Amino acid sequence: METITKKDENTIEVIKSTSVSSSFTPEYLKAQREAILKSKEEQMAQRDLEIAEIDGYLAKMIELNVVEKTIKEVL
Repeated sequence: METITKKDENTIEVIKSTSVSSSFTPEYLKAQREAILKSKEEQMAQRDLEIAEIDGYLAKMIELNVVEKTIKEVL
C-alpha cells in the first residue's frame, strides 16, 4: 500500500507500506520516464537484431540440410 500526497506546489510525496518515503518533482519523473523508454527501445532493438541473427542461422541450416536430433538421439 502507498499513500500519495501533495508535498508542495511542485512535489508529491509517496509513502509505501515499507515506510520508505520518496519525493519527486514533475521534471524528475518526466526525465526518468523518458530515460526508461529510451532504454526499453534500445533493448528491444538489440533483441530484434539477435532474433534476426538466429533466423539467419536457422535459414542457413535449412539450406545446408542440417536437421534436428530426434528424441531418441537426444536420450
